[in-house]
Amino acid sequence: GVAHLLGYPASYTRPLYRFADFNAGQYASRNAAFQNAVSQASGIPLELDGDLLRYDGGVPVREPGSTESATRVLGRRIDMSNEAIRRDLERGKAQNFEQTRLYVRVFGLADQLMAGPAPRALLPQIALHSPKISRNLTTDWFANRVESRYQTCLQRRPA
Repeated sequence: GVAHLLGYPASYTRPLYRFADFNAGQYASRNAAFQNAVSQASGIPLELDGDLLRYDGGVPVREPGSTESATRVLGRRIDMSNEAIRRDLERGKAQNFEQTRLYVRVFGLADQLMAGPAPRALLPQIALHSPKISRNLTTDWFANRVESRYQTCLQRRPA
């Protein structure tokens, strides 16, 4: 668990986003922020779930999902073809997605529209489902709960 939580490079400013990623998948918080930037720049509302492509059985499908479709709307403004957009989105589960032309240009647009830096990490908005869960719980709830416990542990440690 700890290796999965901490064993990958991420440019998050708070551990909270790693806690969300533990629940939603590596880089889900970064990708949710990317989805938010796409939504801001395109005007198309998106679910901020951290999935940049559509998947079937854990494998990306060729048909564009909502995030890819919204990103394609920006194609001319960011000077990228549908194929180039898809190629960069396919890197969404890797750290180097942040260095793609797509990531840089979409955030450039969003930063301009928001007159300041758009967030580079957001908690994914995913409802949690399990036979053991009887309440309406989300990844946001999970990450904040773990963050609270983490802060309690840090306060207990000797100086």
